[in-house]
Amino acid sequence: MISFRISPPKSLHLVNKNKVNLIDAYVISGYLAALTLPKGEFRPNAPAVARRYEDGLEADDRDEDVLFVICYRKHAAAIPPRPSMSSTVNHKTEELSSIPPLSEKHKYLICRARSKLERDGWCWALNMEIEKLTRKHKEREKKLRQTGNLRKLN
Repeated sequence: MISFRISPPKSLHLVNKNKVNLIDAYVISGYLAALTLPKGEFRPNAPAVARRYEDGLEADDRDEDVLFVICYRKHAAAIPPRPSMSSTVNHKTEELSSIPPLSEKHKYLICRARSKLERDGWCWALNMEIEKLTRKHKEREKKLRQTGNLRKLN
């Protein structure tokens, strides 16, 4: 996925150099995604505005129906996406040592699709990629699940 930094006075949209690693990420959409927008940008009572795109797509979905947000942790970019077979042991120790605390803050990547159907497609594809990454790093996921143990009372 390529993200762009869009500023109003410029006609060119520059590509962001930051990469988002989907390990420890999750996707939210709809009303919950609209609540993550900066204050004043989400108006729930605003009427839906009809839009027509160059390829002929016409949509009149509300703002909350076309938004989705990727919540991720910045430090997770240091985790290699695919460990090689020769250095599996080294990557496993690196993965286990890079388990973040559960209280660490997330960063948000706010995305807007053209229609509700396109938003659902993006959310499905992102969730599939997150699931693939989780299954590739089974030991890390097991360790992460064990970090939230309940405290026992004496």
